[in-house]
Amino acid sequence: MPKGDSLVTVVVPAYNAEATLDMTLDSVRNQTHRKLEIIVVVDGATDDTEAVARRHAREDARIKVMVTPNRGLVPTRNTGARAGSGEFIAPVDADDVWHHEKIEKQLAVFDEGGPEMGLVYTLFRRIDTWCYLIRDGAYTCWSGRIFGPSLLYNCVGNGSSILIRRSAFEQVGGYNTDLNRLGCEDYLLQVLISHDWTIGVVPEYLTGYRYDDASMSRNHLRMAQARLKMLEIVALRHPDVQGDLMRLAQSQAIAELAIAQARHGKLVRAVSAFVRAGQINTMSTASYAVYRIRDFSYRFVRNAGTRLRREKPPKFQHLNPRVRYSIQFNPRRSRTMRRLLRQSNLPTEL
Repeated sequence: MPKGDSLVTVVVPAYNAEATLDMTLDSVRNQTHRKLEIIVVVDGATDDTEAVARRHAREDARIKVMVTPNRGLVPTRNTGARAGSGEFIAPVDADDVWHHEKIEKQLAVFDEGGPEMGLVYTLFRRIDTWCYLIRDGAYTCWSGRIFGPSLLYNCVGNGSSILIRRSAFEQVGGYNTDLNRLGCEDYLLQVLISHDWTIGVVPEYLTGYRYDDASMSRNHLRMAQARLKMLEIVALRHPDVQGDLMRLAQSQAIAELAIAQARHGKLVRAVSAFVRAGQINTMSTASYAVYRIRDFSYRFVRNAGTRLRREKPPKFQHLNPRVRYSIQFNPRRSRTMRRLLRQSNLPTEL
């Protein structure tokens, strides 16, 4: 079947999202690919999230609203995905937005990639509560067989950018419940799919990722702990993974935990974690520390420039998705990242 005729199941997990769900559903309903089934799963919300969802359902017959007790993001996403019948699954969080051509362009990449392609992602921009641009996400366009590099770096960066072949989703068991309320469940899904399937990318900024103080990804300590848990799950699922590669990923994850602990003022624990990471792989730990320091430096310069900018930043919907707007970090151009990849004999040009 040509992918332009394929049914896509859009899964929208929603918990207390009355302030943003309206914008999210508008961006989904306005997709140029019209053959969608849109499943909104209201996860025990205590505000008017359900009312917003049902209003959209009255206006658009493609929308189905499910209401469940509060169980967390992972069970909610799995419930929505398995309630649908589309050949492809497109998760989008209830505070994120899509460019209107997102699904159409991802399906075109699936057409080119063939039946062995399991997932296609897009680039993303960080946006604020009102959809104004904060900054562009990393310009990371890795495709093909990228399981190894994916263990070292999350090339997707968020859970709303991906379009997944349903058979790949079911093969890996969907989102792993061991990471519920912890984080990295979308990262784990991407890594597990990349082990047996090829990955595609649309090199355009087609996803708006809302970033505020309440975002789970802002809890750096919890996300670092989740990454370590994620690697444990990968090691159990795939004991055939190259030992050097797994140790390299673990040393990075522990170094990331040390940085998060230092940012939370837990300096003794941070030093202990750095020592533990260095015992696993000294060069990797040192390289990763430099890599993160350079990243923080880029952010400082970028944020300083944003504060000095007098004009109001543009809204996500008004930006050309093919154009990079602001200063951003490109991991492919990082010497330290290329050095980390070389330590496991992984390709540096992906």
